[in-house]
Order: sequence, then structure tokens, then C-alpha cells
Amino acid sequence: MTLRAGIVGCGGISRAHATAYANLDGVTLSALCDVSSAALNARAEEFEVSAGYADYEEMFEKEELDVVSVCTHAPLHGPVALAAARRGINVLCEKPLSVDLESADEMVGACSAAGVRLAVSHQYRFTPLFREAKAWIDAGRLGELRTVRELGKGRPAGFELMEMGVHYFDEMDLFLGGIDWVHAQVTFEGRDVGVEEIMTSAELCPIDRRDNGMVAGDTMVIHVKGQNGGNGVLELYQREQVQGWMMGPHILGSEGQLMIRPDPETYVDELWHCPFDVSFPSHTPRWEKVPVDAERFRIGKGLWERRQSIWSVRDMVDSIREDRQPELGGKAALTSLECVFAVYESHFTGARARLPLEERRHPLVRRLGQNA
Repeated sequence: MTLRAGIVGCGGISRAHATAYANLDGVTLSALCDVSSAALNARAEEFEVSAGYADYEEMFEKEELDVVSVCTHAPLHGPVALAAARRGINVLCEKPLSVDLESADEMVGACSAAGVRLAVSHQYRFTPLFREAKAWIDAGRLGELRTVRELGKGRPAGFELMEMGVHYFDEMDLFLGGIDWVHAQVTFEGRDVGVEEIMTSAELCPIDRRDNGMVAGDTMVIHVKGQNGGNGVLELYQREQVQGWMMGPHILGSEGQLMIRPDPETYVDELWHCPFDVSFPSHTPRWEKVPVDAERFRIGKGLWERRQSIWSVRDMVDSIREDRQPELGGKAALTSLECVFAVYESHFTGARARLPLEERRHPLVRRLGQNA
């Protein structure tokens, strides 16, 4: 059967979702929605979509959609997902799932009650290189897994935590077989963050207009404990961009290392292996690029060698056709967001924050209220 897809929010990330639907067999991108007519018309012209709306409720009422991608700013993810659920439409939500756990819980509950799927779009875990790295870990090819290390893009940590940290937590969740607890230290201008340093994401990172709710801190060091015994370390701090955003996990085992990084010129991801757990500048054997069959990157007629959204969109589409939950559907969609709020809970309590979090209220908003 042909699935009918829609997109709410026609900003930059919507192009990735539209490209995915346009390149998946048996899927038609049928409708778009945005309050900005300029953004709506530009995306509609680019992908030859005739049905355009300024109101997502109207789009859901008039269009018989099977799935909708929610590509708005994060505070609108909840309202759009709830409206889609009421119309029986499956929801693929851009990250972060929401700006607080209470609304995210409501999204999961409403979609479950309506019998529709809700998934968050963490596309990295679905790509062949990340799957290959996971296979190496599971097969013991790195020995005992010790650490998965991630670095942010270089924006202020509180903004970066919600914007990209959720991706990094999802990667750790994949490689560590689940996450048990989070322990973190958060600082701002060299001092431990207190209630007085809590602010909106726009105040902390005025150069980026995306709304990530209430945040805190320009620097973070975060320790994650995995269910398979391994550890995760996430460092977020401000720094200048060098050779693009060189993101990707560095995976350390007792018998070797793996690293996924984009080529600095093509930005195509590569998987590299070092057969030792310690690297020495002068006499460690060279890192070697791990060959991965190019056909593993094929979707339809194209080879998708980057971390494009088509990987998570495909899982949602396949889940509908196969009558199953998406890999990051239901409660699994909450994990990366829970880690974000576990960071703040750990920082303010000085203790490990265990998942799932019992307290669902936003830890920063709650402390602002207590301090008022």
C-alpha cells in the first residue's frame, strides 16, 4: 500500500524529512503545514506538494494521512502530536521529543491510547556505521567495553544538551545496552550553576533561534552508566568550529578502539579502528578505516552515506507496514530526554540520577518556583 505522509513545520530540518519521503518506495508526501507562507511555499515548490496549510488541525482534518513528521520548534511538538493522535495519525517527532517530561509523557500516553505510533527521530543509530560499531561491541571484538565518549558542537552546554545532547545520549543508549544512571557537573562562567544561572535557551545562546525551553550552564561534564557495564562520557563546552562539526562517538574497549567521524572535506562518515586501548603519538599502529559494503547504505536508488533522517523515517514507515512499534517508539522515545533532565537533577542534588526518573517535573522550572 502507498502511505500518505505530511510534515508540520517547513524550516531547515523539514527538507531532510521531505527528502526521505520522496526517496522511499510506496510513500507519497501529500501535505505540508507552516504558519510562514514563505517557508511553506518554498518547501512545497521544492518537493512538488500541492496541499499546503497554515493550521495543522485543518491539515489533519482534510488530509487522510498515515504518518506526520513534526518539524516545528520543540515547544510545539506536544500539541501537534496530540492533535495527530486524535486523528489516528502516526507521529515521527524531531528531537528533542519535548521541552519537559510531563508533556512528553502526555504525548506517549495519548498516542498509545489512540493506537498510533510515536517515535523520535534519532537517525544516527540506524546508519550502517553505527550498526557496525554496535556489532563489534556485541561480538566482543573490542574486548570489555569501557567508555563511549562524545563531544558537543561547541555551543553553550545548556543549549547543546537539549539540541544535540539527546542524539549523544541515544548513541550511548545503543552502545551501552541501555542507561542506568547519569551523574553530572554543570558550570557557568567558571562557577557551579545555581538557580540564578537558570535561563531560557535564547538567553544562553542568542545566535540560535531554536527554542529549547529552560536551560543552564555553558560547560558540562556528564558520566553515564550503561546496563552492559560500560560507561559514557559527554563533554559540552564552548569552542570554535574546526573543520566543520566533527561529531561522532569514540568507543574504547580493553582490546581496541573505534571512532566514527565525518571526513572533513566530504562530511561522509567513516568508521576507524585501532587495535590497542591506549594510543601513543610515536609508536601506536596506525588507525585503519573499517570497510563497510556500500550496498548497506542503499535505500531505493540512492546510497545514503551520511546521518540523514531517511534512516529514522524508514524505520517508522517499515513499522507501519509491519504492524510493529518503531525502534524508538513509545517509552523508548523518552530515554534521551530523561537523560537531559537527569543531568540537572544530578547536578543540583550532587548524586546519581537513576532512570527512569521518578520526578517528572522539569528540574530547572521546579527550582525556579521553589526560589520565587
